[in-house]
Amino acid sequence: MRKVIIIPTAIAVLVVAAFATANLYRVPTLVFPFEVERPAEVRSVEYIVEGVRCRGTSMGFVKMTAEIPGMISVTTYARNNSAIVEYDPTLTDPDSIREAFEALVEREGVRYQYFRALSQRDID
Repeated sequence: MRKVIIIPTAIAVLVVAAFATANLYRVPTLVFPFEVERPAEVRSVEYIVEGVRCRGTSMGFVKMTAEIPGMISVTTYARNNSAIVEYDPTLTDPDSIREAFEALVEREGVRYQYFRALSQRDID
């Protein structure tokens, strides 16, 4: 009879603990490195991006920024809709990166804007 009470109680305590501590750590949704060799100077920028909601949309974000010269890596966090981009400042800048992922995409004759930056800040 005790097992019937102890096991569900333990499960409930663990679930509550998981929800209570969820904001204490950040687990990336996607970490995507573009280049193997890092340049001498690397800068980082964090964007809060409307549209980054899961692994699939994170890959879409990567695809929209993949052609920019100087991209080093993208790390996305769907939980807070953010993307941290490492880049080579001699080849690109945060505004060019922002323009790339905010660009309109045409599908079946209709133009869409999948991503929109709500804010950006330099990390350094």
